[in-house]
Amino acid sequence: MEPETQLSPDHRGQVEALVAAATSVDGAAPLNEEALLHVRHAGPATGVSHWLATDAGSVVGYAQWQDAAATGQLVVHPEHRRAGRGTALLAALRQRHPEAAVWAFGDTAAAQGFARAAGLRGVRSLLVLERPLTPADASAAPAPGAPSSVTLRGYTAADAQGFLATNAAAFAGHPEQGHFAASDLAARQAEPWWDPAGLLLAVDDEGVAGFHWTKRHDDGTGEVYVLGVHPRAGGRGLGGVLLRAGLAHLAAAGSPRVILYVDAANATAVRLYERAGFTRHHADTLYGPADGTPGPGSPPAGATR
Repeated sequence: MEPETQLSPDHRGQVEALVAAATSVDGAAPLNEEALLHVRHAGPATGVSHWLATDAGSVVGYAQWQDAAATGQLVVHPEHRRAGRGTALLAALRQRHPEAAVWAFGDTAAAQGFARAAGLRGVRSLLVLERPLTPADASAAPAPGAPSSVTLRGYTAADAQGFLATNAAAFAGHPEQGHFAASDLAARQAEPWWDPAGLLLAVDDEGVAGFHWTKRHDDGTGEVYVLGVHPRAGGRGLGGVLLRAGLAHLAAAGSPRVILYVDAANATAVRLYERAGFTRHHADTLYGPADGTPGPGSPPAGATR
């Protein structure tokens, strides 16, 4: 089974249908947003490989590898499981990347069993937290507590470089967000959910000191998409201020609920969110070789996603 660097239009559609079928049965999407963007992208992406498992010409299994994150993701159609296709996809992926770690989103019992059978162990946990949003959250705007030297406002096109620079500084060393570039920003700005008013910036005399990028899903659920503070602005309480401002924005937009993703190892961020009323919904698990080989690095203490 050889990897492809670019999916055909037909295969892109079949993979998206496969993801939808698996999500419906498993209760969790088998591919994350980054992987889905690579599926939908018309051209090849640097450092991204695709593997397809087919049956009578139809795509029944799919795997993806991303060099930037040094992780893989895979899914098999619910009607074609327990026939060795997942094992074959993992073997093909690990033939190219012997120490590959793969994500199990939702970390279902089936995923745990598959990992054990493949000799993999959990090497990283990504918590999915949630809390309801109420009219009281909406009334918190503008968020109290912001330093007098800081202005909170929505994103404009002129903020692109400042935003990207602050993101890079806040998430230096993060296995995913640390690689976020102008092309990644442009890809998300092309998505139907993009709203510049939902990317809240904390701006001071030196530029963008921090940001809270919110997202609204099709069902109205809000998300703390990314929240970051530039290291130079640490210790000023901006993380909490930006969190409250983003929750206010989502509540005012009518979102009844908000979710977020945070590394379980990032105790500082977990405490911030728990103090704000978030509770655990589920966890996503990254599985790596069981021989003790370290998985992709954990995020720095200042990272909140």
